[in-house]
Amino acid sequence: MRVITAIPAALTALILARVPSAAVAQDNDTCLMCHGDASMFAGMENAELLVVDQETYQASAHGEAGLACVDCHQDLVGFEDFPHAEDLQPVDCSMCHDEQAAQHNRSLHGQAAARGDELAPSCADCHGKHDIITHTDPESPTNVMNIPFLCGECHHEGTPVSRTHDIPQDQILENYSLSIHGEGLFRQGLTVTAVCTSCHTSHKILPHTDPESSIHRDNVARTCTQCHAQIERVHRKV
Repeated sequence: MRVITAIPAALTALILARVPSAAVAQDNDTCLMCHGDASMFAGMENAELLVVDQETYQASAHGEAGLACVDCHQDLVGFEDFPHAEDLQPVDCSMCHDEQAAQHNRSLHGQAAARGDELAPSCADCHGKHDIITHTDPESPTNVMNIPFLCGECHHEGTPVSRTHDIPQDQILENYSLSIHGEGLFRQGLTVTAVCTSCHTSHKILPHTDPESSIHRDNVARTCTQCHAQIERVHRKV
């Protein structure tokens, strides 16, 4: 993935002046000498991806866990040349989150990504990049109150996904908001109500025709009884 398209000579000289010779970027302070300064990348393509706010990162789940930049950006481990290479490998979240990555790869989203679909969501599209916060935080896009809006960024009428992909259902976000689950969330603020991930799961999202899918006809009762305990027994009595 190309992160920096071109580095002007003046910028290169500035970087070299600020970084000690033979320095090795093994700590965040070294990286932030450049990537913590927005003026370093002013006017450059993808500048918003290159600038890291130190306070935002430190407040993130990775920052609180004490992870260094090179823990994720593995191809920068031990580099000594400034500025570093332009073409960096995409961050591989599976290094730590292997189970979730395996589920995503198996899912409809992962299969779309494997086909080269540019609209297929990656980990960062849902969780963020340097600002990832835990789902228990009300500000997190993966917090239960925000899940419908997160999924609705793609599964909403008029989005590129809805216009270019054959999705059997329409008015997904609108219909959810009018359902008993949607009313529980939006009108009553019930965080125990069902959201998209409650039924479809967070990462292993499969079509309803797949026997492994949480919404396959053989699995629907099991999915519903996660919240509606013993309702199947009551239904059978009725």
